[in-house]
Amino acid sequence: MDLTWGLYFPLILIAIAYAVVSATAGVMAGRGNDERAERVRDYAFLILALGGVWVVILTVLSLISQPDDIGDILIITLVIVVFFAILLVVLFGLSLLTGRISRGASRRKRVTTDEL
Repeated sequence: MDLTWGLYFPLILIAIAYAVVSATAGVMAGRGNDERAERVRDYAFLILALGGVWVVILTVLSLISQPDDIGDILIITLVIVVFFAILLVVLFGLSLLTGRISRGASRRKRVTTDEL
């Protein structure tokens, strides 16, 4: 079974519906009708929940239609997770190093009331 483009079309419709309902809620809130705007935002949340259910259905369909690719999917996911974990550690280390350097520089330039 090959997944056709038509199976993804409801996601486009859900995104458009969410955008319209969310904009409508924003307009209502802007006009001072907060109670009704919250009700419309609840409908927007239901639309997103429906989209989430459809994504789960598409995921199950893709796993059934392409069982040979599951190993490749897991390897790609693992590589992405490891890459971003290493990137996070490097950036965290750089931020600590930058903070330590700037703190050291600011101590030398500190002006106290004793000097005035």
